[in-house]
Amino acid sequence: MRHRTSAARLLAASVSPFGAFSLRFVRTLVLSRLLMPDQLGAAILLLSMLTACELVTDVGLGRFVMVADKWERAQTVAAARQITIVRGALLAALIACFAPELAAVFGAPALAGSAAWLGLISFTYSLKNWRLDQVQREYRYGPEAITTILSGCAAVLALVPGFLLWHDHRVILLSLFSEVATYAVLSHVLVPHEAVEKVDPSVRRAALAYSLPLMANGVCLMLIKQLDQIVVANFFGLTTLAVYALGFNLAVTPSSPLQAISQKIGLPLLGNTRASIERYRRTSTLIVLGMTLLAAAYALPVGLALDYVVPALYGGQYKLAPGFATFAMLSAYLRLCRSGPTMLLLQRGATGLLAVGNMVGGVGALGGLLGGFVFRRLDCVMAGFALGDLASFVTYLFLVRRDVPVNRTLKHCGFLTVGIAGAATVLWAVPDLGPMLRILILLAGTGAIAIDSALIWGGYRGQFTTVPTARPAGVFSQVTGVAPE
Repeated sequence: MRHRTSAARLLAASVSPFGAFSLRFVRTLVLSRLLMPDQLGAAILLLSMLTACELVTDVGLGRFVMVADKWERAQTVAAARQITIVRGALLAALIACFAPELAAVFGAPALAGSAAWLGLISFTYSLKNWRLDQVQREYRYGPEAITTILSGCAAVLALVPGFLLWHDHRVILLSLFSEVATYAVLSHVLVPHEAVEKVDPSVRRAALAYSLPLMANGVCLMLIKQLDQIVVANFFGLTTLAVYALGFNLAVTPSSPLQAISQKIGLPLLGNTRASIERYRRTSTLIVLGMTLLAAAYALPVGLALDYVVPALYGGQYKLAPGFATFAMLSAYLRLCRSGPTMLLLQRGATGLLAVGNMVGGVGALGGLLGGFVFRRLDCVMAGFALGDLASFVTYLFLVRRDVPVNRTLKHCGFLTVGIAGAATVLWAVPDLGPMLRILILLAGTGAIAIDSALIWGGYRGQFTTVPTARPAGVFSQVTGVAPE
């Protein structure tokens, strides 16, 4: 019965992330067929601008309303709503005022007029109902799944009137606005709104204490996830950006629903095991190692197939440069690996440490800039960012060393990382690698992953039961008032 319940929760948690990814993939596919490569590059750059602005001002309130349990649930939602609306209004005003500068930084000054409208999209999204996130503590994933899928459908459907009106990059603006407006409305319709007479100032302070460090984290995430597109647009132009974004996003973005599902399951699971030190530590170890296994199983076939899949999906004009798949595989693997330690830090409320891990990853931004400036080669830019991903992952493992057995974790992570690096090296050394050799590499890698999975499961049943007798208080206790057991 317990396994059935876990499977049902996993299935329910999967609907929203995979639905969102699938619909965004469809939107990108449609855009690649409707627009010329330079206009597609402009549309991608507008989306990158919005994402960068959202990341820089992200305060993680969705996670706060899930993990904070000291106050009434209506109070936490009301505090989150107040903070979000103020943030959305300020962000919209800043984007409108500094749209020319924003477009210039992204290497496309001509997009200033279109960029000014991104503020309206950001503010509209801030009107959402945070109860949609909070009810997931109770494993209620249905409302969010319906909201996400219907808003994604609205985004895809809006491409048709947008293209009929403009025939250029501006179709993405109508698509994005349709998506966020539908999401905001449905979040209030599907989940009852719990009104409060007055927001408790202590709840608001706690929300800010939890969330403000995540702004530094958002800046670092922007450097890791968006600066590469800024570098490519400035050094290589919008047409190359279109090819790069299609290829890299196809390699990396599908891991986003996997991370979202893992958080939906992992955060409540960690919270429910806090009463037992043994269970908490064992669960933490399984999450870190499980995400590393998932990352290897995901990145290996994606990297090996990327050269064939991108032109087949988007058209022959979008052929990848030599070495592209190598660094796309490495980045996809390392970014998904990070989600395990990230969950542990989020559950502890250690948002400052979360920012530190991503800040270290910012060295990849410097490496990418140097690669583009010195060598003027796309693969050199990607190599720099991949090094930043590696540095960030190693830092995260260090930051969660008190929650997991360090030696065992490093052995498993090192084994898998060496295997993925080996496959990526073969792709780099033999860019015209044939299908049969790729299949052999895939089979060898799959066997190694299966062996490591068996070893981890054996350790879970036996040696992971030896745990410390006390667990230090974390930032989570300070924020939520929940004392460590």
